[in-house]
Amino acid sequence: MRIDTGSVTFVGSQPWPFPQSTMLGFRATAATDTGALVVDTNELVEASWFDRATVAAATAASGPTGDPRKTEVAAAIDPSLRLLVPPEGVLARTLIEAWLAGR
Repeated sequence: MRIDTGSVTFVGSQPWPFPQSTMLGFRATAATDTGALVVDTNELVEASWFDRATVAAATAASGPTGDPRKTEVAAAIDPSLRLLVPPEGVLARTLIEAWLAGR
């Protein structure tokens, strides 16, 4: 996948639990000539595209965020969920909510 390099904007940062690390959050738009989504398995286990309705449903599911059985907890809340999202208050969730809001 390639991105439109002119679309990259900094959204925010937050401390990361590894010593002396910071998570940086950026927003970018996929280039129109992107091919299939290719996963670098050294970095990610899985990657997928999701539409707004699926992401909105995932953000609406509440429950214990620290539960190691989060997948099972979320499935019990809404068996149709195909996506788990980070809890409120973290940068990744901020990025997701901004995208949902069209910002």
